Amino acid sequence: MHPFAVARGLIQRGHSVTFGLSAGSRMSRYAQASGFPHLALPFRWYFDPSTYAKIRQYLRDRQVDVLHVHYSRDTWHALVLVGLFRRKIPFVYTRHMGSPTERPKTDPLHRLLTRRLDAMVAISDYVRKNCFRLYRISEGKVRLLYYGLGSEVAGQPEKGREVREKLGVQPEELLVGMVAQISRDKRQDLLLQAAGRALAEFPETKFVLAGAPTNKEYEDKLRATAEQSGLAGRVLFTGFWEDIPSLMQALDIAVLTSKSEAFGLVVIEAMANGRAFVGSRSGAIPEVVEHGRNGLLFEPGDPEDLARNLLELLRDPAKRLHMGKKAREVFEERFTLDREVQETEALYRSLIS
Repeated sequence: MHPFAVARGLIQRGHSVTFGLSAGSRMSRYAQASGFPHLALPFRWYFDPSTYAKIRQYLRDRQVDVLHVHYSRDTWHALVLVGLFRRKIPFVYTRHMGSPTERPKTDPLHRLLTRRLDAMVAISDYVRKNCFRLYRISEGKVRLLYYGLGSEVAGQPEKGREVREKLGVQPEELLVGMVAQISRDKRQDLLLQAAGRALAEFPETKFVLAGAPTNKEYEDKLRATAEQSGLAGRVLFTGFWEDIPSLMQALDIAVLTSKSEAFGLVVIEAMANGRAFVGSRSGAIPEVVEHGRNGLLFEPGDPEDLARNLLELLRDPAKRLHMGKKAREVFEERFTLDREVQETEALYRSLIS
């Protein structure tokens, strides 16, 4: 849903933005409810003639300056629309994911795609490096453009206190939390292992796992682990939690234990709320978090190292406060939505000129 936030910023700066979305999809319904101009399209295959025809007619009827694609499957429609061999319109593709196991795309069609692309946007340096591993593309075409978030992601302290009451967290208790889908890739099991070690020294601590399960078997295993490890009542499973800013305000420490993150929006959500943060030294997280300054990093997959970092913050309220303050400063310097919108606009202008 992040492209909608950027589009809203571009519209506020006087630009016109129209989305091409799969008819009946969640994003199409959101665009309809939010008043975003959009085309509802079939997108039945990698190349759907009726989808192509509708977009082509739209391009003919209007003066479109840039075609920007956010989903790899849709690049094939865009490739034909912008001109296979002759440049008709600037063509931008954003890579939102970076898989270390994905096979290189060296076939003739992908080589044609990278030749025709005007810019491939990477949301982190981790993804940027992945682009070079996957595609035969010139270095100058790959542009690094970090995500940004608006002021609405910063919650109110009083709302945080309400969340703590709702969760049954007492004023004297510390609350450590992770906001992420419950899945094996997010490695919530590491936090449960570290929780047992932290509770041995700080028994008045609670841990909250907020997120919808994508793997029921994994969630059941986590709940069983919490029960068998004597963590019942100390570890809270909330399921999907809609009001993330208020939950962030409720936390003393935010954690992200993922195996790998292409960016990790939840990291900058925590930073926007001035939370002390502990994350894995993997994916793009080290690009956002400088160890010892605006957060702490632990070795991926190592619950002992995670526990050491958590204990460092649990033992030192002043350090938690200082790191939270620095995190907020870094957010304001590097990860605001205004900055992302301005950089997107600058990219478009450079391609048009």
